[in-house]
Amino acid sequence: MKKLVAVFILFSIIFSGTETFAISGKEAAKLDLTTPCGYSPEELSKGLRGELSSLAEEFVAAEEKYKVNALFLCAVAALESGWGRYCFRPNNIFGWSGKDFESKEECIDFVASKIAEHYLSKDGKYYHGKTISGVNVCYNGTDFWKNKVAGIMGMISRKISAERG
Repeated sequence: MKKLVAVFILFSIIFSGTETFAISGKEAAKLDLTTPCGYSPEELSKGLRGELSSLAEEFVAAEEKYKVNALFLCAVAALESGWGRYCFRPNNIFGWSGKDFESKEECIDFVASKIAEHYLSKDGKYYHGKTISGVNVCYNGTDFWKNKVAGIMGMISRKISAERG
């Protein structure tokens, strides 16, 4: 049933055309994070705030390269860095392991690769499923984090939907 819901959400996003469609935080929480978000960089940019809006192309490229949902990556970065404004280490919009990055683009690529390898791959050392809850088991571990990420995913999706008209 979970896979059916994820497939329905994915197809609804991809084939929604100009119709207004957004996923809720509850739907985002159940989403298979290895499915594409279905947004172009231009659409995704309209759903983002702050410094993240200029990085939409990099989020979509990371999704294509590593098969990690760009909407999820955006939501984690938004939560961890105040929409790209606050990095506790240079260009580290994910707050990833105290690491410095040459650019925010490098950070997106690196973190997407690590999430794909360790959290979303069945043989990954932190694999507990392909949903936000599965990633959260070893990524952060708090209900606050997983609920906030799902809520931000829903918020970004609603904003894009509103832009579509």
